[in-house]
Amino acid sequence: MQATRGVVGQALLDSGVLSPEGEDAVSKRVLEIVANNLKLEKALAKSVGALREAGIEPVLLKGQGVASCYPQPLIRECGDIDLYVGKENYRKAFEVLSALSGGLNEEEFKPKSKHSHVEIEGIPVEAHQFSDALPPRYDRTYQEISDRCLSDGFVTLEFSGVPVRTPEPTFHAFFLFNHLWRHFFTEGVGFRQVCDWTMYLHVHKDSIDLNRLQDILESLDITTPWKVFGNIAVEVLGLPAEEMPFHEPKMSRRIGKVVRMMLKEGNFGHERKDWYELDRTSVWGLVKVFLSISRRYLGLFPVFGPVVLREYSARIRRRIARKD
Repeated sequence: MQATRGVVGQALLDSGVLSPEGEDAVSKRVLEIVANNLKLEKALAKSVGALREAGIEPVLLKGQGVASCYPQPLIRECGDIDLYVGKENYRKAFEVLSALSGGLNEEEFKPKSKHSHVEIEGIPVEAHQFSDALPPRYDRTYQEISDRCLSDGFVTLEFSGVPVRTPEPTFHAFFLFNHLWRHFFTEGVGFRQVCDWTMYLHVHKDSIDLNRLQDILESLDITTPWKVFGNIAVEVLGLPAEEMPFHEPKMSRRIGKVVRMMLKEGNFGHERKDWYELDRTSVWGLVKVFLSISRRYLGLFPVFGPVVLREYSARIRRRIARKD
């Protein structure tokens, strides 16, 4: 449910508390995750190599770049590959990646979306023209920050012998948080995303520009959410308080509801059966969607304060525009 089976499974194996049958089952799952990570790294190297040959220098967001912060990177449960290529290279990058996947599928190209995706050897690979998209009130500011921070100061990692760029630490620390925060508000998020953010802060604690990070958080009005989730990183996952930027211990009283929601809803909210099974084809079904969204945001107002109203209004506008 939380997409943490690899790291939790390995911890259980190391603890010696499992029965022989339990050890066999957990070992099998951990080995499957390792095998999938190795497969993903090959697809990553292949994708970056092909893009580089075409004159495109992508930047790896999240994923294997964050896995490198774990003591055993290959046991972090992986998802897809997110490669930022920018607006100018977006179409060309999609064509290059499509060639690797077996052929161009125009239906998969999303000219107005933040990304388009293909599958390379069974691994989903996304080409991003925008690293993310925020509610209209803040999107322009975010895109300016993203364009600036994804053009210099890279941290280069190597996968299957291929050097790969990842974002500079200050932006990446913010980006990882913003990603989990957006998903938490829209459908839900699992502990893997919070673990990723926590491990990244731990490993890069000496490389993060706190003044610049504070400017980013304030300009996008997400300082309060940062502090709330920061207490989850400290109180639940054990990050030393001095390694959490802008740690505010009094916010710890707000984390109970958030943690309960995460445990109940699962990774990206996939355990929210009441949400995913809602009928979106009838008027009454859309009313239920509206009520479900409203209950979620109303319940989160005491935790995050006025920022919830902004997120709520933006969500409703998007739903009305999409008519779903």
